[in-house]
Amino acid sequence: MNKIKIVITLALVLLVGVFAGALGTRIYLRHQTEGSHATRSRTSEERVTQIMGRLTKDLKLDAVQRAEIEKVVLKTDGKATAVKVSYQPELKKIYDQGFEAIKERLNEEQKAKLRARHERFSQRYNALYFRSLRAAQRGIPDADALKDRLGLDTAQHARVATILADQKNRQGFIITRYEKAENPDLFAVNSDLEEVRRSVWKQLAEALTPEQLARYGEER
Repeated sequence: MNKIKIVITLALVLLVGVFAGALGTRIYLRHQTEGSHATRSRTSEERVTQIMGRLTKDLKLDAVQRAEIEKVVLKTDGKATAVKVSYQPELKKIYDQGFEAIKERLNEEQKAKLRARHERFSQRYNALYFRSLRAAQRGIPDADALKDRLGLDTAQHARVATILADQKNRQGFIITRYEKAENPDLFAVNSDLEEVRRSVWKQLAEALTPEQLARYGEER
């Protein structure tokens, strides 16, 4: 939570500086509504491919090592992405407020152009947000990997596998439902996903011992 607050604070400081002058406003608009080609096109899969390429070359990984390490990289990227998407709705709100602040300084013709830019920005932001949510799904622990790490017996393993599979399905349904909305409420998306996570934690608490549950918390 502290990290999220820091990110939001930095974003606010940036916006204050940006709105201080006309040049800053133009820079802000260009950066947020246009963006670089690399930023728009970069996907989680591309990041993982790039990382694996570098690791394979630098460490001279063999085929077996590459396969195992790629699983770790995929999982790590998913967990890191989950952290980032948790504060994206708040950042989107800050950006929207920024557009409103700019609009107050424009004439009607300029407002129309800004509105069109804002709409394009929102569409790209939302697309990136939902794409990131899907990438974050890879951060959900794998039941087979947890079997040895948590010392699950046969019954526990089966139960945990069912719980985690249900989590992926429920969260996937939520992501798809909001993704199809014309103006999705990103805060509502996060809230619904968090409700699923709380439900999953409660189910796992019933299936695992306190020690296993504590270790599971470290695995997430």
